Amino acid sequence: MHIDDLHKIDRELCYLKNVAALLGWDQETQLPPKGVEDRSEQLALISSLAHERLVSKATGAALDALGPGEELPALERDFLRVMRRTYDREVKLPAAFVADEARAAGLSQAAWQTARQNNDFAAFLPHLKTMLDMNRRKAEYWGFSDDRVYDGLLDLYEPSMSAADISAVFTPLRERLTALLQNIAAKPAPDVSFLNQDYPLDQQTAFNVQLLDELGFDKTRGRLDISAHPFTTSIGANDVRITTRYFSQNLLSTIFSVIHETGHAFYEMSFPPELRGTCLADGASMAIHESQSRFWENVIGRSRPFWTRLYPMLQSRFPKQLNAVPLDLFYRAVNQVKPSLIRVDADEVSYSLHIILRFEIEKQLFAGTLRPEDLPATWRRLMKEYIGLEPQSDADGVLQDIHWSMGSFGYFPSYALGNLYGLQIHRCLLAEVPDFETQVACGRFDEIQAWLVKNVYAWGARLTPSELLMKITGEKLSVTPFLEYIETKYTALYA
Repeated sequence: MHIDDLHKIDRELCYLKNVAALLGWDQETQLPPKGVEDRSEQLALISSLAHERLVSKATGAALDALGPGEELPALERDFLRVMRRTYDREVKLPAAFVADEARAAGLSQAAWQTARQNNDFAAFLPHLKTMLDMNRRKAEYWGFSDDRVYDGLLDLYEPSMSAADISAVFTPLRERLTALLQNIAAKPAPDVSFLNQDYPLDQQTAFNVQLLDELGFDKTRGRLDISAHPFTTSIGANDVRITTRYFSQNLLSTIFSVIHETGHAFYEMSFPPELRGTCLADGASMAIHESQSRFWENVIGRSRPFWTRLYPMLQSRFPKQLNAVPLDLFYRAVNQVKPSLIRVDADEVSYSLHIILRFEIEKQLFAGTLRPEDLPATWRRLMKEYIGLEPQSDADGVLQDIHWSMGSFGYFPSYALGNLYGLQIHRCLLAEVPDFETQVACGRFDEIQAWLVKNVYAWGARLTPSELLMKITGEKLSVTPFLEYIETKYTALYA
């Protein structure tokens, strides 16, 4: 009966997590500005209740009684492993700390949003310091101290991967991408002047609705809204919500945000019935989750076959702006390599450099070699070194991402690691779906989705990221498939 007790506890924890997700979604999309303090208290209460239930004597007793669970079926053993990992981490955190962290995060996110709008880093700095302190203390509670604090935070998103492990991957990645970026910079740039026009927001919205239908997003199980920073959240197995943002002078930003978040939503919507409503209904890691959003956004969304079908639909929404623009030119514009100040608008070649920059900054922050006060100057210096651009405002620099306001230190490497995972997985998909490009060009995603469900989504959190990658590809994590994809594609585009 102990496994049944554990399932009952897990079910309640999932419901509490869903309630917190709904409150968080509402805060980012609907909440009046003066409702922030009450919302922070509500989130603190939900976090406290979840923490108390997870670390209760009943949970500990059930885990102790089950031991390693060798006699259990495979699915239950995987469930037990994930529950024990979560319990072992959470039981080390004082209840008051959990409530304080949730409360501080709510206030911090609201402060970040205002500071970004006003280009006022000083207004956000006290909240940033609080979130840094909270994360440092959290890692120390977990047993990571001194020079391993950052490893503790990384472990939350990418289990068993340390800063040294990530550096070993990012170093060759940075070298090859920087070389390719320099080669491309010496070539003539495509004419993208047609993008520098006004694209009415109501028509952008209408196209995004059509785009979701083309991708196969189930609107009976999800919805699209607007927020300051695009995100995906699950309120339940049949309630997965994504957001985007709109700029009248930046048509591509909202399109690729929608495709990216739809990739996350597909993962969340595709867990099999036996995993739904349990702790196993999650990605193997954040990088595996990002591998899917980046795959849909880039490998599919920036491909010529994809726009062969979608471009006429886009032209019909914006005839004045696009009817005179041929598909070849639009395809080149979609894949223009032009270093950007903004991470989410970055091209495929320079995107990972944005991530490596943030990774290096986080390492310095938790090593104590970089003061929070010096972040804007450091950001500008590293942007110049890595990307070749220097932001003139903090809104386009250190304040552009929501992650640090949430306390999500250690999350950023997941994006670049996701690029690597995604292309290794893509190679195996191509071997089994050889007419992949033809299917994309026809808007037929059923077979591609079925392959991803079977090989990636259906496993949820049952396997570690390294186990899942090995099961799919038979290989360890490698930079080679991603770099070969990038170098082949952009060498062709830029002759």
